[in-house]
Amino acid sequence: MVFLIYYVIGWIVGLVAMFVTGSTKDISSAAYILLLWQLTVTVGLTGILGGYGHLFMGNRVARSIGWHEGTLFQVELGYCCLGMGLLGIMSFWYRDNFWLATIVFTTIFLLGAAMVHIKEMFQKKNFNPGNAITTIPDFLIPITLFVLWFLAKK
Repeated sequence: MVFLIYYVIGWIVGLVAMFVTGSTKDISSAAYILLLWQLTVTVGLTGILGGYGHLFMGNRVARSIGWHEGTLFQVELGYCCLGMGLLGIMSFWYRDNFWLATIVFTTIFLLGAAMVHIKEMFQKKNFNPGNAITTIPDFLIPITLFVLWFLAKK
């Protein structure tokens, strides 16, 4: 649920920045500003705070997902999330192909995570909120990033 909140915050910050900078003249410049803030805020916050949760509150996060507590998988996942978050934050300063690399990594990670969560729902009937609801941003974020990327490049 919290990742949906970051997604919405990314849109709000992007829309405010778009109007403040006057980037409403054409779709490409508007998409560019929206993409900047989706990467920086949404990907950045999702990754950094997701990494923090898996690394420092692993048992609590595992319970919310319906996974076993105390596995080193949580640590691995935490570092992966942290890497994604840092790429998102760095997107504020590095643009162009760095953005594309960040989008590709984020997409593979989140869509892969969505497949794992969906498999858990079908095979193990795991409908814990941390497992089921998280599939929404796992699909929304990559779709948003690629649509904005293509619109910004027009």
